[in-house]
Amino acid sequence: MFSKKCKAHLDDVNMTRWEHFKFAFGFIVELKKAELALLLHMFAPRYCETYASDKIKSLAAKINEQHKD
Repeated sequence: MFSKKCKAHLDDVNMTRWEHFKFAFGFIVELKKAELALLLHMFAPRYCETYASDKIKSLAAKINEQHKD
């Protein structure tokens, strides 16, 4: 079902398919929350001033940490 490149990626990040699925799905959830915060901020700038940028920085750090392992 998965190609050799998919298997190589899973090996590179040291995850099983299920672990990778959960990790990626968690990112979807967090990015959707950031998206909603940006939508709110777009109409009412006093709300969620730094939520999305803080979330993106946090997710980037999480990715960088994962690739160090």
